[in-house]
Amino acid sequence: MSGPGNLLILATVAVAQQDTTVRDTVVAMEEVVVSGTRGGSVQRLDLPVAHAVATPSLAKRAAGTITAHLLREVTGVHVQQTSAGQGAIVLRGMLGNQILMLVDGVPMNNGTYRDGPGQYFATIDPESVRRIEVVRGPASVLYGSDAQGGVVNVLTQPHPHEGYESARIAGSASSAEGAYRARLSAGLQRDHWSLSAGGTVASAGDLRPGGDPARQTPTGYRAEGLDVRARLWVGRHSVTASAQHYAMHDVPRYDRYVTFRAPAPGRDAQHLFEPQTRQLVYVRHTWKHGTPLLRTLETTMSLAVQREGRSRIRLDDGISDSIETSWRDDVFTPGVSVVGTSEAMLAQRRIELTWGGEWYHDRLASEGYDENRRDGIQTPLLRTASDGGSLSVGNFPDGATADRVGVFTAAVVPLTRFLSGTLGGRWSLFRNAADVGTEFGGLVETSSSEVTGQLGLVATPARRWRIVARVAQGFRAPNLYDLTRTGPVPGGIALPNPEARPEKSVSGEVGVRYAGQSGALDVTAYYTRVTDFLDRVPGAFAGDTLFEDERVFQGVNVGTAEIRGIELEAARTLGPMRLDAGAVYTFGEQTPASGLEEPMSKIPPFSGYAVLRWLPQRRGLFVEYVLRWALAQDRLGTRDLDDPRIPPGGTPGYAVHGIRIGAALHTGLELSAGLDNLLNTLYRSHASGVDAAGRHVWIGASWTVGKD
Repeated sequence: MSGPGNLLILATVAVAQQDTTVRDTVVAMEEVVVSGTRGGSVQRLDLPVAHAVATPSLAKRAAGTITAHLLREVTGVHVQQTSAGQGAIVLRGMLGNQILMLVDGVPMNNGTYRDGPGQYFATIDPESVRRIEVVRGPASVLYGSDAQGGVVNVLTQPHPHEGYESARIAGSASSAEGAYRARLSAGLQRDHWSLSAGGTVASAGDLRPGGDPARQTPTGYRAEGLDVRARLWVGRHSVTASAQHYAMHDVPRYDRYVTFRAPAPGRDAQHLFEPQTRQLVYVRHTWKHGTPLLRTLETTMSLAVQREGRSRIRLDDGISDSIETSWRDDVFTPGVSVVGTSEAMLAQRRIELTWGGEWYHDRLASEGYDENRRDGIQTPLLRTASDGGSLSVGNFPDGATADRVGVFTAAVVPLTRFLSGTLGGRWSLFRNAADVGTEFGGLVETSSSEVTGQLGLVATPARRWRIVARVAQGFRAPNLYDLTRTGPVPGGIALPNPEARPEKSVSGEVGVRYAGQSGALDVTAYYTRVTDFLDRVPGAFAGDTLFEDERVFQGVNVGTAEIRGIELEAARTLGPMRLDAGAVYTFGEQTPASGLEEPMSKIPPFSGYAVLRWLPQRRGLFVEYVLRWALAQDRLGTRDLDDPRIPPGGTPGYAVHGIRIGAALHTGLELSAGLDNLLNTLYRSHASGVDAAGRHVWIGASWTVGKD
């Protein structure tokens, strides 16, 4: 790694950049968050759980193409990209269905979420994002299964301007992939109601990496989004209704076209996601009663829809197969969530309670077919159902269902004047049902329940200091992906394992935080032990390690896993200059049934970022220097060794530099521009299937007009 990167490691620990607003003081630890409590607004400084916040500015949106890019400068978050139109988040060495993703508090995760990095986070329109809150570490008490590694809650807002009548036009463009994105939104507000809506179109061509390589083909895609929100408030009641749609088209999975880096051929001549779509409709009623027995009550009814289509043409000895296989899996998830807050007195101490429950039901509509490319004849993909009939299948069997039910309670208890405690518990129930076909075992029905708890302490040795500690249980129940899915994975094909059991974890963490007028600091160390760890490993089907000439993989409870690490962030302001930076170290190891320890797969390397911001006297003007860096990752697990996204010997380290500038020229008009990867470095984020952009310029503009 270059000299500036080494200097950063030795000299800086820091905090995530929030936006480009002029600030006179550092308030990073004093931001108000809701995801860490689920019941009310609390300052980050006073939470026992590690928390981070990203509030995207025009510059942050314009500098990236997908929503995951908004978190590249957030401590503890590792961004992985299998392709340019896909993005996944890794928290504390966990990823995929070990991370719970929410949109406005409604779960995105469903029974089809896989155990590796997925494309789902890219189906959130970055132009509609108002704020992203990240909980690092297990949050299973508040959120249930999948929150074992943490929670990412994306809070949206169709139209960002508060006013009686307003409209906004925004757009950005990047030379790295010839990409553009355009957004039009409008809002209307009266005394007791408001209505806002927005629409986005986006397009990206093939991505040009650093160094001398040609553009990575194919990596381009198209996308469009539409979102509407209405709100009505009368007295103590408010009702919010929201509808969101974002669709991405012809998104290639680049790692299936090449083995690590072109020109080495991959397994497929074609592997496209069409469509790659997320839809969400919800209605939320909030009641503020104002009495100790019931402070607030929030009820949300939602319907989430995930539509995923894939098409694949295999490559055999450099020759495209004559058969194109297509799958379509649509997941419909209605749900209900109820969350309340109360107060109680115990031994003359006021206890703040958060309680609630939820139910979500997944139902799959799946189909697939083989098409002969010579004559166009299509043959449906069918299996023999348990009743002797025909069963339609995509990546999953048609008609598969999954239910998630949970109830929880959490309390904040003041122990002394300088010490408070938090504790909580949850009971969860999971049921999965699917007919995988007599070829794969027939009817699969599983049911499991879990009880989890957590305990935290927050000490205040001085007004601006906090010492925090937490012990928490996490878990992830096997989902439909583990139990029923068949389809391609890196290195082979995944087949069902109906015998998979829930994986459980216990985590401990301690931290020190400081928030001052000109500086902030947050240091957290953690340790997690996972039992019955579910990992995708080489397996056998019907006594054979190959299925249709591909290596068989299955999700198996392989044993135990241990993850430990340290997360550091701080900020410092000196006059018109401000430094924000962060670093994270993660070490993961697993012990399978054989007893031989080995590294966990896809553990991110020691990495971080730094942002040096200059705010001159002219309000609204800023200039930033940005550095993102990572050391090499050569500790590879068994899955890493067979992963075409990771080169032999591991992923090299890198240091990437950039410049951003911006200004508010007059009321409502903002401009921003940047030059990224100044040295044209060839690099990729660990376990990504595509190299990151080379030297390129980007621009962004936003114009808001309205009447307050």
